[in-house]
Amino acid sequence: MEKKFDIKDIKVHRTHEGNIFEIVFAVVAIVVWGLIIWMVNQAPDIVPTHFDGSGRPNAYGSPTGIIIPCIIVTIAAICMMVIAYFPRHINMPFAITNIRQVELVIRMTRIAGLLFLVLTLVIGWTSLGSINHGGPSAIPILTIVGLLFVVIIVFTILVHKAK
Repeated sequence: MEKKFDIKDIKVHRTHEGNIFEIVFAVVAIVVWGLIIWMVNQAPDIVPTHFDGSGRPNAYGSPTGIIIPCIIVTIAAICMMVIAYFPRHINMPFAITNIRQVELVIRMTRIAGLLFLVLTLVIGWTSLGSINHGGPSAIPILTIVGLLFVVIIVFTILVHKAK
């Protein structure tokens, strides 16, 4: 009798692809946080800390205040990289029924984790770095968030088709 597929039985082991993602993640994290710390040290005493729907600053504060949302987004990115080892906890809008779907879900989660690191940098840049380069704009943040949506939608379709 053939055993039925159960995602709870899946154990994710280290792979070449996973190692590459994790090395890239670590390098990007170091670069992102190096740039954020540099931008905090270069920023004026008061920087935009919040933006309205049209991308105009509507709140100002200390440059160190920007570190808090950057830390939160970085923690979310780290959680995504860790959760890739526990695919049964990754929520999809349909049941996962084969190992190919599991592979795609893991890849999607790791790509999203990397994009969250880029989002960390963009958040820092929007408030800290863009002051010296024409002023803040919501376009970089919206671009990364849009790219995240595209990755999630494309991979959800790929996972669904891999049934």
